[in-house]
Amino acid sequence: MNNPAVTITICRTCRPAGDEQPDPPGAALSRATVAKVAESNVARSVQVYEIACLSACTRACSATVSGRGKFSYVIGGLTPDDASDLVAFAEAHAASADGIPPWRARPERIRKNTIARLPPHGTPHPLVEQPSAATTPEEAS
Repeated sequence: MNNPAVTITICRTCRPAGDEQPDPPGAALSRATVAKVAESNVARSVQVYEIACLSACTRACSATVSGRGKFSYVIGGLTPDDASDLVAFAEAHAASADGIPPWRARPERIRKNTIARLPPHGTPHPLVEQPSAATTPEEAS
């Protein structure tokens, strides 16, 4: 795929604390997500990648959803059973102009497990402002 609208990146080494399965749940989440993308109508607009670590170990399993010029999300607390919700969120992300899908368009599992929303690098957005020169509320008055 050349230019997907959305990229899902899954930590393939993710495993919740105490999990000792030979196959990390992160790898299983990746396989399940690839399968859901393949069986859905989003295969042309969503690409799945793996990474060795997203540094969200205390919120395993974790994944990101991102798109060029759009807000990106880090989502944790996922299991292989959440692949459908992850793909549904990627679809809503792809359909939104700025990467901020309506709250209700996000599956509940994604809403409750979003770790961070990152602004698009170098793309102006009304939610992103430069701080004023004032450093305290008194100086701002």
